[in-house]
Amino acid sequence: MEYLKVNGTEYSAHFCGKQIDRDWDGRASKTVTLAMPYAQAVQLFVDGLRWGIVRREADADDAAQEQDCSGYCVAGPITDNRDGTLSIKMGSYTQLEQALRELEEALA
Repeated sequence: MEYLKVNGTEYSAHFCGKQIDRDWDGRASKTVTLAMPYAQAVQLFVDGLRWGIVRREADADDAAQEQDCSGYCVAGPITDNRDGTLSIKMGSYTQLEQALRELEEALA
C-alpha cells in the first residue's frame, strides 16, 4: 500500500512520476491520485509543501519505507477524475527557476 504523508497525516494514494514533464516546462513531476474533496486538496497542495510517500507491505508488521518528496514543492494543476478521486501534480523547480532563486538569495 502507498500513502501520501503530510504533517504526520497519511492518506491512501497512488503515485506516478516523470523525470521530464513536457506538459509542464520540462520539470520533474509527480502526480498524486487520491480520494479527497477538491477544497481540501486546494488547501493542502500548495507551493513549498513538505511531503513524502510511505510504502507498507500488507503482510509486514508496520514495516514501512518512507521517501522524502519535498523537492517536488511546486504546486501544479488539480484534476477531478469524476470517479471520486483527484490527481494533483507536484513539480520540482526548473534549472532556470532554481538559478533565479539562488540569484535572489545572493542579492538579498
